[in-house]
Amino acid sequence: MYVLGVNGWDFDVHDASACLFYNGKLIAAAEEERFIRQKKALDKIPYNSIAYCLKEAEITPNEVDHIVMGWDVEQLYFEKYSKKLNKDECLEKIFPKRIFKRDKDPQIHMCSHHLAHASGAFFSSGFNEATIIVIDGSGEEESITIAKGKGNIIEVLEKYPLEHSLGIFYEALTVFSGLGRHNEGKLMGLSSYGEEIFEFPDILENPLKPNKNTVSVNGKYFSVLKDWIKVINSITKIAPNYIKYEYNPLDSILLMNSSVMEYKNIAASGQAALERAIVKLVKKAINLTGIDNLCLSGGVALNCIANRIIADLPEVDSLYIQPGASDSGVSIGAATWFLAENGITPMFTEDHVYSGPEFPDSSILNILKKYNLSYIELGSNKYDKCSELLIQNKIIGRFSGKMEFGPRALGNRSIIANPQSSDMLNKVNTIKKREQWRPLAPSIIDENASVVLEEKINNPYMLLNSTVKKEVHHLVPAIVHVDGSTRAQVVTRDMNSDYYETIYNFYQKTGIPAVMNTSFNVGKEPIICNPSDAIRSFYGSEMDALLLGSFLILK
Repeated sequence: MYVLGVNGWDFDVHDASACLFYNGKLIAAAEEERFIRQKKALDKIPYNSIAYCLKEAEITPNEVDHIVMGWDVEQLYFEKYSKKLNKDECLEKIFPKRIFKRDKDPQIHMCSHHLAHASGAFFSSGFNEATIIVIDGSGEEESITIAKGKGNIIEVLEKYPLEHSLGIFYEALTVFSGLGRHNEGKLMGLSSYGEEIFEFPDILENPLKPNKNTVSVNGKYFSVLKDWIKVINSITKIAPNYIKYEYNPLDSILLMNSSVMEYKNIAASGQAALERAIVKLVKKAINLTGIDNLCLSGGVALNCIANRIIADLPEVDSLYIQPGASDSGVSIGAATWFLAENGITPMFTEDHVYSGPEFPDSSILNILKKYNLSYIELGSNKYDKCSELLIQNKIIGRFSGKMEFGPRALGNRSIIANPQSSDMLNKVNTIKKREQWRPLAPSIIDENASVVLEEKINNPYMLLNSTVKKEVHHLVPAIVHVDGSTRAQVVTRDMNSDYYETIYNFYQKTGIPAVMNTSFNVGKEPIICNPSDAIRSFYGSEMDALLLGSFLILK
């Protein structure tokens, strides 16, 4: 049985994606933004992602048995247009016959948004039973869900309505500080520079009340968002910062409005308020379920600082954060919910995060010849050559294997550099057109995790902050944030042998136990998907070298 999971619609939906399962096993998954080159793929239906999944499975549209949506789009449609959405009409919008030619139609199903988040986290965790918490901006009606997972069953225990939304609170802080929507990660980075000097209300105990005249989820969402901006203004006595950043092509730097740093204490105070609320939720949820395995999902689960605090709680024995914790992951979650409902256990491997397109060397070579590019073909010296370039402080674009699913580049679509160079942070941030105060992260082989990091609980998906041991600061200054923390990726040979060998070879030659790793994208573009994206991004930036499979391009 082929089950296609989908996140996407033509209004009020972001992070469009698709995945495909065959008899419970994940075959492929990808995010639409990578194909259409529009970050977040706002209000898009993932036609390209669906096409990739079918191609990867080598099946025709006729062979898809079920399509499962990661939202109840029937409810969204009714709220927006005050009329019912016909199932056939919905199917034709998601899986149009003009694109996906077929003789028979699959059945289409709706999974509520938070249930999709919960399912994606639980069924990919490897736990037989777990406490599950979903925290985001909003689902169809709720903003927080506490659930219990056991075997193939997920039981929803408690929901919090929109006015309790931690996601909207944090977004309001982000917008207030002048960082714009969908940039909560920037606010998290900014928070480390500030101090907690403002006291925000307990969001769980003192919720905001949305405008009663609004009917749709989207209308209520923005009502709460605007109210939070007013509350932040009232508490801090500081005006919102709506000035945006601009890139100066002459100096090749991002002109940083100095006033952004004036909001560092607001960021720090908001981060602390978020952490207190999440800790309260975690303790309550574990008390409800009696289970100390914890699964997190939803956009707020990408907050690495809060995740570290959760991981260190005595109530939590094991923590799993879904790699695609944002809305991209609800395509996987919706499909797993449907499988479990029909008695099929969803099956995942640890490396399931590498589920996107892969390009063999033969395809890469054809593209290199098409563009008439000079290249070096690497053989057994591949890792030696990469180390040599890193030692020379060259900044390398790395394109290898299957594309990652989720917001983190985990070695296969990454920019890597030598973390021992103290000015490497500024160099890479400049190349990527990022704010200079934003931190960058390391990739560390698992044997060296305890050498670099204080904490024992680490994560292969770059979703937990850790403290860098002071005795290694001199070896990796470029990946140590202002507060001494870092967001490390711990790499095992089993999970990504090619990237593991790259890091291991560099360590053997230098004694430096990590490489700097950031996503392979420049400015506002999404992470690269294919070799042509990599080549264009490479030549449009100040990167020094490009590793394309077994080929090396130098400037």
